[in-house]
Amino acid sequence: MKFSCVKIAVLCLVAALVVHAAPYDPPTWRDSTWDYRSEDSTDLAGEVSWLKVGGVASLTLIAYGAAYWLVFDKGWWDEQGNHFHFENDFDYALNLDKFGHFASGVAMGELFYEGYRWAGATEFQSYLFAGLSAMMTHIAIDVKDAYSPEWGFSIFDVLSGTLGGFLPMAERYVPLFKYVDLKWSYWINSRAYYDQGKIDGKNHTCVFTDDYVNQTFWASFKIYRMLPAAVRSYYPSWLAIAAGLSIDDGVFLHNKEITPHREVYIALDYDLEAFRPQSRMARTLIKSLNYFKLPAPAVQVYPEFHWFLLYPIKF
Repeated sequence: MKFSCVKIAVLCLVAALVVHAAPYDPPTWRDSTWDYRSEDSTDLAGEVSWLKVGGVASLTLIAYGAAYWLVFDKGWWDEQGNHFHFENDFDYALNLDKFGHFASGVAMGELFYEGYRWAGATEFQSYLFAGLSAMMTHIAIDVKDAYSPEWGFSIFDVLSGTLGGFLPMAERYVPLFKYVDLKWSYWINSRAYYDQGKIDGKNHTCVFTDDYVNQTFWASFKIYRMLPAAVRSYYPSWLAIAAGLSIDDGVFLHNKEITPHREVYIALDYDLEAFRPQSRMARTLIKSLNYFKLPAPAVQVYPEFHWFLLYPIKF
């Protein structure tokens, strides 16, 4: 059982975004003199509170216990193990699972960051410790998988999860991320993963995080920030263009006559940061929601051409 701890996307249209467009749009967070991820020091403790650190540790243990009970215990972890071994699974799910591990690292990085920052660590320390915590979590999970009779320790999984854990830090300090967001979308259009039934005489537990057929991973480009200043006033700051990668259900059909393939999409997207809420709570909420690719018009450009009104919903 491979782990991809990602949250279910909030699949709704923000109709007010269309109304928000105007001949002149105010600067977005990342165009202003302060970065939207910079914290207001008056909202946060000035020094580490060990009581809060204990609270963060307790919540982490509870979350890990729940993950074990809900996910891992339903996989191989309650079965007889094997000797420690490595596995090169770089071809599993046409590599899309690596994006899944990356996304789980992002989720953990953001959650750990909020916990460390709340406990009183500095902004830089919180980002650093959050990335390291995501890395250690992935290492621990893969060490356990290394004793699995059918999995193994995957260096690529750990590397993907670690990079995801440090993405929040990169978005704060690396200028490149002023122009691009990494996002995720999920909608069940195919039952191929869930209808596998018995494979090789074994019951396989289905967890939506492994349903890569219905997941799409996106790079959303902030066109507004790329335009010359003279042109920006005529382009809505919330409108972005995204490129997405997914796979077809041939991965889980186990039919040798069907060759699984990747799918590439181009879609409109919404940059929720354009709303510029000023409170820290509102900024945190928008920051989290902006990791999800909301339904929007899209076209599939590879391997065939199709268009969808509200992808990832196909109808």
